[in-house]
Amino acid sequence: MDKINANLQDNRVLIVAAANYGMRNHAYNWIESLLHTGEDKFLILCLDDQLYDHLHIAGFGNHAAKIPDTWLHQQIEAGFEEYYSQKYRVITHAKTLVVQQLLYLDINVLFSDVDIVWLKPRIREYLHTLLAIRDDTQVIFQQEGAEQKEVNSGFYIMRPSEPMKRLLASTIYLADQDSGLTQQGALNRALDALDLRMRTTAVVLLDVLQWPNGYIYFENNWNNAHGVDPYIIHANYLIGDAKKNRLQQAGFWYIDDQWLEGIDQKLDASKTTTTIEKEDKKAKNTKPKQKNSKQL
Repeated sequence: MDKINANLQDNRVLIVAAANYGMRNHAYNWIESLLHTGEDKFLILCLDDQLYDHLHIAGFGNHAAKIPDTWLHQQIEAGFEEYYSQKYRVITHAKTLVVQQLLYLDINVLFSDVDIVWLKPRIREYLHTLLAIRDDTQVIFQQEGAEQKEVNSGFYIMRPSEPMKRLLASTIYLADQDSGLTQQGALNRALDALDLRMRTTAVVLLDVLQWPNGYIYFENNWNNAHGVDPYIIHANYLIGDAKKNRLQQAGFWYIDDQWLEGIDQKLDASKTTTTIEKEDKKAKNTKPKQKNSKQL
């Protein structure tokens, strides 16, 4: 709770991401993009101990928190997982679980995947204004694709209201019941039960050019074609190294590979030291006691 409170901002808004060690390069790129836009309060909920330790070594310990085991339904592995793999599904499912817990702490959650780059200042204030300006609005989502039929579960701001708690509970239930369903698929299915009429709906969608997903920005190049400078860029629709490569080509990659490798080495060295210390301590505790010379 201390780290949550330390990173909580006006109107009880918390900028939060959830990631594992395999996504550490994107996590640091996300952090740098936040800092570039003037955001210095944010929290990464670490899905494994390796990322938590890595962030501490890199100097971001005040922005890293471990997720209590009671919040999760399954064990999370540390590696980078390909889209639609079973392990990827487990990781994305965990994101819903942690946001659900934050809502019960009366927090307005501004959730962002770490493969998103923030590009403009005051995004947090702008989104909260959109949320607060209309009482019926409970959540504002980035869109998936271009047809305004699906939401993207990787970027949204959500009120800690009872309807939103029920929405996430339904999402979790659907994902738990169907092992082939991704978190995003479960969320979109859960949304079907809500009132989605324009005048009365609790759900608002962000403009696809101002807040583009990977299909809009990378696959179709619509922002450049129409001359629209976006607030964020989401590198979804890209798999594996293509995420980093396309962000680099677009000039939105801020992390030096040598710097990251240096942190990796420090983490490996700390693990080796800890292992040696544990083995030495164990050896000392199990070493046979020598007889007193007077007893010989």
